[in-house]
Amino acid sequence: MQTSKYSLVADNVIDAQSFLSQTLRHGDTLDVFDSEKIEKISEDIAAIAHKLITMKVADLSNQAELRTQTQTGISLTSLGLEYASKGNLDKAVRILNVNPSVKLYQIGNTLINQVREKAIDLLENAVIRPEESLSHLDIDSIRIYNHAEAKFLDELVSYNSTISSASVILKENHPPRPFLSLADVEIIKIQLGYIEKRRDYVETLPLEDVFAIDPPLNITIDPILILTLCLMSNLTLYYQPDLHLDHDTLKDFREIIYDENTGEVRSAPRQRMLDWIVDYLKQDNRSDDLIKFAVIYWETCIQEIIDPDENIQMFLQ
Repeated sequence: MQTSKYSLVADNVIDAQSFLSQTLRHGDTLDVFDSEKIEKISEDIAAIAHKLITMKVADLSNQAELRTQTQTGISLTSLGLEYASKGNLDKAVRILNVNPSVKLYQIGNTLINQVREKAIDLLENAVIRPEESLSHLDIDSIRIYNHAEAKFLDELVSYNSTISSASVILKENHPPRPFLSLADVEIIKIQLGYIEKRRDYVETLPLEDVFAIDPPLNITIDPILILTLCLMSNLTLYYQPDLHLDHDTLKDFREIIYDENTGEVRSAPRQRMLDWIVDYLKQDNRSDDLIKFAVIYWETCIQEIIDPDENIQMFLQ
Protein backbone atom coordinates (compact mmCIF):
# COMPACT_ATOMS: atom_id res chain seq x y z
CA MET A 1 0.00 0.00 0.00
CA GLN A 2 1.30 3.47 -0.84
CA THR A 3 2.01 5.65 2.17
CA SER A 4 1.89 9.41 2.24
CA LYS A 5 5.68 9.48 1.89
CA TYR A 6 5.55 7.40 -1.26
CA SER A 7 2.72 9.40 -2.73
CA LEU A 8 4.84 12.55 -2.55
CA VAL A 9 7.00 11.06 -5.29
CA ALA A 10 4.74 8.54 -7.01
CA ASP A 11 2.78 11.01 -9.08
CA ASN A 12 0.72 9.63 -11.93
CA VAL A 13 3.60 10.26 -14.35
CA ILE A 14 5.59 7.41 -12.73
CA ASP A 15 4.43 4.15 -14.21
CA ALA A 16 3.76 1.61 -11.49
CA GLN A 17 5.57 -1.06 -13.55
CA SER A 18 8.82 0.90 -13.80
CA PHE A 19 11.81 -0.19 -11.75
CA LEU A 20 11.97 3.22 -10.05
CA SER A 21 8.39 2.85 -8.89
CA GLN A 22 9.09 -0.68 -7.61
CA THR A 23 12.16 0.60 -5.75
CA LEU A 24 10.23 3.41 -4.11
CA ARG A 25 7.54 0.99 -2.96
CA HIS A 26 10.14 -1.44 -1.67
CA GLY A 27 12.02 1.28 0.18
CA ASP A 28 8.79 2.55 1.64
CA THR A 29 7.95 -0.94 2.88
CA LEU A 30 11.38 -1.16 4.53
CA ASP A 31 10.95 2.36 5.93
CA VAL A 32 14.31 3.36 4.45
CA PHE A 33 13.45 6.71 2.91
CA ASP A 34 12.80 9.53 5.38
CA SER A 35 10.80 12.58 4.36
CA GLU A 36 13.95 14.58 3.62
CA LYS A 37 15.23 11.93 1.22
CA ILE A 38 11.86 11.63 -0.51
CA GLU A 39 11.86 15.38 -1.03
CA LYS A 40 15.42 15.25 -2.42
CA ILE A 41 14.45 12.49 -4.89
CA SER A 42 11.51 14.62 -6.00
CA GLU A 43 13.74 17.67 -6.42
CA ASP A 44 16.30 15.69 -8.41
CA ILE A 45 13.66 14.35 -10.77
CA ALA A 46 12.19 17.83 -11.16
CA ALA A 47 15.67 19.20 -11.97
CA ILE A 48 16.22 16.51 -14.61
CA ALA A 49 12.82 17.25 -16.16
CA HIS A 50 13.52 21.00 -16.11
CA LYS A 51 16.81 20.50 -17.94
CA LEU A 52 15.15 18.35 -20.62
CA ILE A 53 12.33 20.86 -21.01
CA THR A 54 14.78 23.74 -21.33
CA MET A 55 16.75 21.88 -23.99
CA LYS A 56 13.92 20.40 -26.03
CA VAL A 57 10.65 22.29 -25.55
CA ALA A 58 10.20 25.52 -27.49
CA ASP A 59 6.61 26.20 -26.42
CA LEU A 60 6.33 26.01 -22.63
CA SER A 61 2.53 26.18 -22.90
CA ASN A 62 2.56 22.77 -24.57
CA GLN A 63 1.54 20.67 -21.60
CA ALA A 64 1.75 17.38 -23.51
CA GLU A 65 5.39 18.03 -24.43
CA LEU A 66 6.20 19.06 -20.86
CA ARG A 67 4.77 15.76 -19.62
CA THR A 68 6.68 13.87 -22.30
CA GLN A 69 10.03 15.31 -21.24
CA THR A 70 9.24 14.75 -17.56
CA GLN A 71 8.39 11.14 -18.29
CA THR A 72 11.60 10.72 -20.29
CA GLY A 73 13.61 11.93 -17.31
CA ILE A 74 11.85 9.50 -14.99
CA SER A 75 12.18 6.62 -17.46
CA LEU A 76 15.93 7.09 -17.95
CA THR A 77 16.49 7.47 -14.21
CA SER A 78 14.62 4.21 -13.69
CA LEU A 79 16.74 2.41 -16.30
CA GLY A 80 19.94 3.74 -14.73
CA LEU A 81 18.82 2.53 -11.31
CA GLU A 82 17.96 -0.93 -12.64
CA TYR A 83 21.31 -1.17 -14.42
CA ALA A 84 23.31 -0.01 -11.39
CA SER A 85 21.50 -2.41 -9.06
CA LYS A 86 21.39 -5.33 -11.53
CA GLY A 87 17.65 -5.47 -10.88
CA ASN A 88 18.01 -6.22 -7.16
CA LEU A 89 15.47 -4.15 -5.22
CA ASP A 90 17.37 -4.21 -1.93
CA LYS A 91 20.48 -2.94 -3.69
CA ALA A 92 18.39 -0.42 -5.65
CA VAL A 93 17.00 1.04 -2.41
CA ARG A 94 20.53 1.47 -1.06
CA ILE A 95 21.75 3.06 -4.29
CA LEU A 96 18.83 5.46 -4.47
CA ASN A 97 19.31 6.39 -0.83
CA VAL A 98 22.94 7.47 -1.19
CA ASN A 99 23.19 8.73 -4.80
CA PRO A 100 21.67 11.76 -6.50
CA SER A 101 19.09 10.74 -9.08
CA VAL A 102 20.94 12.69 -11.77
CA LYS A 103 23.74 10.08 -11.70
CA LEU A 104 21.20 7.35 -12.37
CA TYR A 105 19.65 9.45 -15.14
CA GLN A 106 23.07 9.79 -16.77
CA ILE A 107 23.54 6.00 -16.74
CA GLY A 108 20.11 5.47 -18.29
CA ASN A 109 20.71 8.18 -20.85
CA THR A 110 23.97 6.52 -21.91
CA LEU A 111 22.24 3.17 -22.31
CA ILE A 112 19.46 4.61 -24.45
CA ASN A 113 21.74 6.80 -26.54
CA GLN A 114 23.48 3.64 -27.72
CA VAL A 115 20.27 2.32 -29.27
CA ARG A 116 19.08 5.78 -30.36
CA GLU A 117 22.25 6.26 -32.39
CA LYS A 118 21.59 2.97 -34.17
CA ALA A 119 18.01 4.06 -34.89
CA ILE A 120 19.19 7.39 -36.27
CA ASP A 121 21.75 5.64 -38.48
CA LEU A 122 19.12 3.24 -39.84
CA LEU A 123 16.65 6.03 -40.55
CA GLU A 124 19.30 7.92 -42.50
CA ASN A 125 21.30 5.14 -44.13
CA ALA A 126 19.23 1.96 -44.34
CA VAL A 127 18.18 2.86 -47.86
CA ILE A 128 18.83 1.91 -51.46
CA ARG A 129 19.98 5.10 -53.14
CA PRO A 130 19.73 5.78 -56.87
CA GLU A 131 22.99 5.90 -58.77
CA GLU A 132 24.50 9.25 -59.66
CA SER A 133 23.55 8.65 -63.28
CA LEU A 134 19.89 8.97 -62.20
CA SER A 135 20.42 12.16 -60.21
CA HIS A 136 18.67 14.24 -62.89
CA LEU A 137 15.47 12.30 -62.23
CA ASP A 138 13.13 12.88 -59.32
CA ILE A 139 13.67 9.49 -57.70
CA ASP A 140 13.38 8.80 -53.99
CA SER A 141 15.62 6.37 -52.17
CA ILE A 142 14.03 3.05 -51.19
CA ARG A 143 13.96 2.48 -47.46
CA ILE A 144 14.73 -1.07 -46.36
CA TYR A 145 12.22 -0.92 -43.51
CA ASN A 146 8.44 -0.90 -43.64
CA HIS A 147 5.93 1.53 -42.12
CA ALA A 148 5.72 -0.20 -38.74
CA GLU A 149 9.51 -0.33 -38.53
CA ALA A 150 9.79 3.35 -39.48
CA LYS A 151 7.42 4.17 -36.64
CA PHE A 152 9.50 2.04 -34.28
CA LEU A 153 12.70 3.84 -35.29
CA ASP A 154 11.13 7.30 -35.12
CA GLU A 155 9.74 6.71 -31.64
CA LEU A 156 13.00 5.20 -30.43
CA VAL A 157 14.76 8.42 -31.38
CA SER A 158 12.16 10.18 -29.21
CA TYR A 159 12.91 7.89 -26.23
CA ASN A 160 9.87 5.68 -26.68
CA SER A 161 9.20 2.04 -27.49
CA THR A 162 6.40 0.71 -29.69
CA ILE A 163 7.06 -3.02 -29.36
CA SER A 164 6.66 -5.72 -26.73
CA SER A 165 8.60 -8.36 -28.69
CA ALA A 166 10.99 -8.44 -31.64
CA SER A 167 10.11 -9.77 -35.11
CA VAL A 168 12.16 -10.52 -38.21
CA ILE A 169 9.58 -8.42 -40.06
CA LEU A 170 7.75 -5.99 -37.80
CA LYS A 171 4.13 -5.81 -38.92
CA GLU A 172 2.50 -3.82 -36.16
CA ASN A 173 3.39 -1.92 -33.05
CA HIS A 174 1.76 -0.46 -29.99
CA PRO A 175 1.18 3.18 -29.01
CA PRO A 176 4.49 4.76 -27.99
CA ARG A 177 5.40 4.47 -24.33
CA PRO A 178 8.48 5.19 -22.21
CA PHE A 179 10.93 2.40 -21.45
CA LEU A 180 9.80 0.49 -18.39
CA SER A 181 12.79 -1.79 -17.83
CA LEU A 182 16.06 -3.06 -19.21
CA ALA A 183 14.06 -5.88 -20.78
CA ASP A 184 12.58 -3.23 -23.09
CA VAL A 185 16.09 -2.21 -24.10
CA GLU A 186 17.09 -5.81 -24.85
CA ILE A 187 14.01 -6.30 -27.06
CA ILE A 188 14.83 -3.07 -28.88
CA LYS A 189 18.42 -4.24 -29.47
CA ILE A 190 17.14 -7.47 -31.01
CA GLN A 191 14.74 -5.57 -33.28
CA LEU A 192 17.48 -3.17 -34.36
CA GLY A 193 19.68 -6.19 -35.07
CA TYR A 194 17.06 -7.63 -37.40
CA ILE A 195 16.86 -4.38 -39.36
CA GLU A 196 20.65 -4.03 -39.47
CA LYS A 197 21.03 -7.57 -40.77
CA ARG A 198 18.36 -6.89 -43.39
CA ARG A 199 20.41 -3.91 -44.54
CA ASP A 200 23.42 -6.20 -44.94
CA TYR A 201 21.26 -8.73 -46.80
CA VAL A 202 19.92 -6.05 -49.17
CA GLU A 203 23.47 -5.04 -50.07
CA THR A 204 23.95 -8.52 -51.56
CA LEU A 205 20.92 -8.40 -53.91
CA PRO A 206 21.18 -7.75 -57.66
CA LEU A 207 19.70 -4.25 -57.52
CA GLU A 208 20.86 -2.82 -60.85
CA ASP A 209 17.34 -2.22 -62.17
CA VAL A 210 15.50 -1.68 -58.91
CA PHE A 211 14.65 1.95 -59.73
CA ALA A 212 13.13 0.89 -63.04
CA ILE A 213 10.44 -1.16 -61.28
CA ASP A 214 6.93 0.01 -62.11
CA PRO A 215 5.13 0.87 -59.93
CA PRO A 216 7.94 2.14 -57.70
CA LEU A 217 8.43 0.46 -54.36
CA ASN A 218 7.05 2.28 -51.35
CA ILE A 219 7.27 1.83 -47.60
CA THR A 220 3.60 0.92 -47.18
CA ILE A 221 3.99 -2.48 -48.83
CA ASP A 222 7.37 -3.30 -47.27
CA PRO A 223 9.75 -2.87 -50.21
CA ILE A 224 12.31 -5.51 -49.23
CA LEU A 225 9.64 -8.11 -48.58
CA ILE A 226 8.21 -7.45 -52.05
CA LEU A 227 11.66 -7.51 -53.65
CA THR A 228 12.44 -10.83 -51.99
CA LEU A 229 9.12 -12.39 -53.00
CA CYS A 230 9.67 -11.26 -56.58
CA LEU A 231 13.17 -12.69 -56.55
CA MET A 232 11.78 -15.99 -55.27
CA SER A 233 9.01 -15.93 -57.88
CA ASN A 234 11.32 -15.34 -60.81
CA LEU A 235 13.78 -17.96 -59.60
CA THR A 236 11.00 -20.53 -59.20
CA LEU A 237 9.17 -19.84 -62.45
CA TYR A 238 11.90 -18.63 -64.80
CA TYR A 239 15.15 -19.67 -63.09
CA GLN A 240 16.35 -16.06 -63.24
CA PRO A 241 17.30 -13.81 -60.28
CA ASP A 242 15.04 -11.03 -61.54
CA LEU A 243 13.41 -8.39 -59.31
CA HIS A 244 10.73 -7.41 -61.80
CA LEU A 245 7.36 -6.92 -60.12
CA ASP A 246 4.57 -8.83 -61.76
CA HIS A 247 1.26 -9.66 -60.07
CA ASP A 248 0.65 -12.74 -62.20
CA THR A 249 4.12 -14.09 -61.51
CA LEU A 250 3.61 -13.64 -57.78
CA LYS A 251 0.24 -15.39 -57.96
CA ASP A 252 1.70 -18.29 -59.95
CA PHE A 253 4.55 -18.56 -57.46
CA ARG A 254 2.10 -18.85 -54.58
CA GLU A 255 0.23 -21.63 -56.36
CA ILE A 256 3.48 -23.53 -56.83
CA ILE A 257 4.76 -23.32 -53.28
CA TYR A 258 1.46 -23.50 -51.39
CA ASP A 259 -0.66 -26.64 -51.15
CA GLU A 260 -4.27 -25.52 -50.62
CA ASN A 261 -5.30 -29.02 -49.53
CA THR A 262 -2.79 -29.35 -46.71
CA GLY A 263 -2.42 -25.65 -45.93
CA GLU A 264 1.35 -26.04 -45.98
CA VAL A 265 4.33 -24.94 -48.05
CA ARG A 266 5.51 -27.63 -50.46
CA SER A 267 8.91 -28.82 -49.29
CA ALA A 268 10.65 -29.21 -52.66
CA PRO A 269 10.24 -25.64 -54.03
CA ARG A 270 10.84 -24.23 -50.55
CA GLN A 271 14.14 -26.07 -50.25
CA ARG A 272 15.23 -25.04 -53.76
CA MET A 273 14.75 -21.39 -52.83
CA LEU A 274 16.63 -21.68 -49.56
CA ASP A 275 19.45 -23.57 -51.27
CA TRP A 276 19.69 -20.80 -53.85
CA ILE A 277 20.09 -17.96 -51.33
CA VAL A 278 22.63 -19.97 -49.33
CA ASP A 279 24.71 -20.73 -52.44
CA TYR A 280 24.37 -17.17 -53.69
CA LEU A 281 25.69 -15.69 -50.45
CA LYS A 282 28.46 -18.27 -50.11
CA GLN A 283 29.69 -17.46 -53.61
CA ASP A 284 29.78 -13.82 -52.52
CA ASN A 285 31.88 -14.80 -49.48
CA ARG A 286 29.28 -13.58 -47.02
CA SER A 287 29.49 -14.48 -43.34
CA ASP A 288 27.75 -17.48 -41.83
CA ASP A 289 25.82 -15.06 -39.61
CA LEU A 290 24.40 -13.23 -42.63
CA ILE A 291 23.58 -16.50 -44.40
CA LYS A 292 21.72 -17.72 -41.33
CA PHE A 293 19.73 -14.49 -41.17
CA ALA A 294 18.93 -14.58 -44.90
CA VAL A 295 17.48 -18.08 -44.56
CA ILE A 296 15.33 -16.96 -41.61
CA TYR A 297 14.25 -13.89 -43.55
CA TRP A 298 13.31 -15.93 -46.63
CA GLU A 299 11.35 -18.34 -44.45
CA THR A 300 9.49 -15.36 -42.98
CA CYS A 301 8.80 -13.92 -46.44
CA ILE A 302 7.41 -17.27 -47.60
CA GLN A 303 5.03 -17.28 -44.65
CA GLU A 304 3.90 -13.76 -45.56
CA ILE A 305 2.75 -14.90 -48.99
CA ILE A 306 0.97 -17.92 -47.49
CA ASP A 307 -0.89 -15.79 -44.96
CA PRO A 308 -0.80 -12.38 -46.66
CA ASP A 309 -1.87 -9.12 -45.10
CA GLU A 310 -3.84 -6.59 -47.12
CA ASN A 311 -0.70 -5.03 -48.63
CA ILE A 312 0.51 -8.37 -49.99
CA GLN A 313 -3.00 -9.35 -51.07
CA MET A 314 -3.05 -6.43 -53.50
CA PHE A 315 -0.19 -8.12 -55.38
CA LEU A 316 -2.05 -11.39 -55.53
CA GLN A 317 -5.25 -9.98 -57.02
